[in-house]
Amino acid sequence: MTHDPASARGAPADRHSLIRARIAVCLVFLGNGLGVANLMPRYPEIVAHLDLTKAAFGQAVAAASVGALLAGLAASRFITRYTSARVASLGMLLVAASLIGAAGAQSWAVLAACMLIMGGTDAVVDVAQNAHGLRIQRRWGSSIVTSFHAAWSLGAVLGAVAGQAMAGAGVGLVTHMLITAMVLLAVCVGPLALGWFLPGDDSLDRPESVEPLGSPSAPTWRGPARPRLVTAGLLGVVGLLCAAAMFPEDIAHNWSSLLLADQGARASQVGLGVVALQGVMILGRLVGDRVIDAVGARAVIAGGGVLVTAGMGIALLASSVPGTLVGMAISGLGCAVAVPVTYSAADDVEGLPPGLGLTIVSWLARLAGLIAPPIVGWLSDAHGQWVALAYGLLGGVILATCWPVLRRRA
Repeated sequence: MTHDPASARGAPADRHSLIRARIAVCLVFLGNGLGVANLMPRYPEIVAHLDLTKAAFGQAVAAASVGALLAGLAASRFITRYTSARVASLGMLLVAASLIGAAGAQSWAVLAACMLIMGGTDAVVDVAQNAHGLRIQRRWGSSIVTSFHAAWSLGAVLGAVAGQAMAGAGVGLVTHMLITAMVLLAVCVGPLALGWFLPGDDSLDRPESVEPLGSPSAPTWRGPARPRLVTAGLLGVVGLLCAAAMFPEDIAHNWSSLLLADQGARASQVGLGVVALQGVMILGRLVGDRVIDAVGARAVIAGGGVLVTAGMGIALLASSVPGTLVGMAISGLGCAVAVPVTYSAADDVEGLPPGLGLTIVSWLARLAGLIAPPIVGWLSDAHGQWVALAYGLLGGVILATCWPVLRRRA
């Protein structure tokens, strides 16, 4: 007995359950964006407190990517064993604990260790929340995945604003992160406790799945025969696109506060880089599903690459607080739906178990996140913070040139 693809799209009677599940995934995405963004406006305080160079700070940030690489490839296995809903929700508790640890760090080693744990857990949560969102999208019948990422961007903006407000009010770092942890508990674990997520194994929503052999947790998959080298090459390029789409976000989250501080921004303004980029990304992601359905993923990625290149170019040439914020906003529009599109492309590769394509592409993107921060930090110490903007411009060029690998719109 094969799985009926039509049933995966959901019958009208299931609409209420789908809406509830969609809200649950949106809340987890919101919490995922909210958590780390609360800490980012306070990076200058951490750098000053620990007396770190920019290179040392870049290495500490890179520890998050090390954790992502160490734990990220296990995401598919966790999803198969525990389901994407449990992994996404409960994983945020460990993210919250690592934020508290980073806030209270008294040495570079402790800071790096907390970033390592946070990065590893976040990598698994990221795959799980996207996997569950794509389960819902298959039943929904049209593109909705960018709405989840809009919730993440909203969380990032709210987190950055909250972080700035807490810093301006003189609230201690540890107290700030304890408050953040309580919010994450309510937002991310609450929907799981209430049973809002889709029930059952994640393989049930994949049209290529067949009846499990031996047990429900050990299904087999079938799909069109494809040489392994072709599949590996496809996932590699999609992974490169995914990484490039994250370059502007990496700059906003890890470097914009330091860049704006160097350009003369006040302590209450250094988080505006995240707000500018993520604020525009929210708008882009709210309409992104309609745009994808209308023009297709390839056009969205190609046009987005042009916008990212233009935005980072403006920030480079202006070299000022207003110019940086304008550049971040334009870049945010360009990369708004690029990550959801690449995740969807990865999850749609035929013949792979649930979450495996997502896991591989996410892992490859995070590999770039491991390599880039130390290099950007070293070059910034030697040549100036403008290097971070050049790194973002490179991401735009990759998006604008590698889009043909994506599947043509039907």
